[in-house]
Amino acid sequence: MATMLPANPAASGRLADTLSGMFRRVVSAENGQPRLRRVGVVVVDGLGADLLLNYSGHARFLSGVLRDSGAIVNSGMPSTTASALASITTGVSAGEHGLLGYQVRDPNSGEVVNHLKPFPPGVDPLQWQPRPTLFEQAADRSIPSVAVGESRFSGTDFSRAILRGAEFRGSASLHNHLEILREFFDSVDEGLAYLYWPALDRIGHQLGVTHSNWVDALETVDHFAAQLHKALRPDEGMILTADHGMVDVMSDHQVWWPSDHPLRSQVQQWAGEPRLVQLYLQSDVDVSEFALAAGEFLGERASVLTRSEVIDRGVFGSVDPVNSGRVGDVVVFSEGSHALYDEMTATETSAKMVGQHGSWTFTELAVPAIGLGSA
Repeated sequence: MATMLPANPAASGRLADTLSGMFRRVVSAENGQPRLRRVGVVVVDGLGADLLLNYSGHARFLSGVLRDSGAIVNSGMPSTTASALASITTGVSAGEHGLLGYQVRDPNSGEVVNHLKPFPPGVDPLQWQPRPTLFEQAADRSIPSVAVGESRFSGTDFSRAILRGAEFRGSASLHNHLEILREFFDSVDEGLAYLYWPALDRIGHQLGVTHSNWVDALETVDHFAAQLHKALRPDEGMILTADHGMVDVMSDHQVWWPSDHPLRSQVQQWAGEPRLVQLYLQSDVDVSEFALAAGEFLGERASVLTRSEVIDRGVFGSVDPVNSGRVGDVVVFSEGSHALYDEMTATETSAKMVGQHGSWTFTELAVPAIGLGSA
């Protein structure tokens, strides 16, 4: 069982600083950079820096800009959509904004909150994620914001938690994303924009990141990025980034926790996702003993940390005390290209997913930060 956090020497900076850094350039000139008037981010779900560079021949524009003037930044942990997008739009780590994974348990109600589905009754998105978004901070300065994404995201609990303060506009294509952005920028003197594109991630989950369909989707993103770069005015800039990378998990690297395993009865709730599992134990279980036994069962396939170890080592960044109870009593971090499934609760859909993320490998954590226009 690995016990040390992996080092990512090629990553410099945080994903949480991408949109906040652009917002600061509207507010004032700093660090010798010219002040911009209209800025934002494009988030391509699942476009890890490792993947972009590995497929550079299919993304000549983006890989070229990344090599010449871009940066590779750390998405933060957990390396999953809910956590990363909230970090982008609030400018703080998952431990601070509280969206600590795909699924976590609400310590007050005891219910599991799936951040990408309707929240349980009694869980208010505005209280669950109370940090002011950058869009709200912009509104305080009379700077309008727009968030562009698929129409199905409009008004969801997750959108209310991370996009409040921005006007949401639905779009079904990257071409329409660009049209909406250009229309918004042309209508405001100063503005903040957020564009989200999920297709690459969706294909990766279904088919894997080596599939030709994924490569085709990458080429589409690259073409869009080149068009966007040309469409931006001298006082406008956008950062193209991602929420996480992705690793393909083959069937022989699926690790199944048997329903009759002696430790399974000590788990009250199984949450998280296969690459980062959060276990909430029965109240009479010794957490340290459970973690040790789980580590022996999983071996080199995963690392097992207790809640106190996760918090003390800063795995999820600085964890606000109000959020500490959301962290699993024990957290399992898949290593290599393994993924952990619960025989009692795993769905057929989850078991069929090829591309996955959530853990701390470089491929999952490293994402590009590519400046377009005058960014």
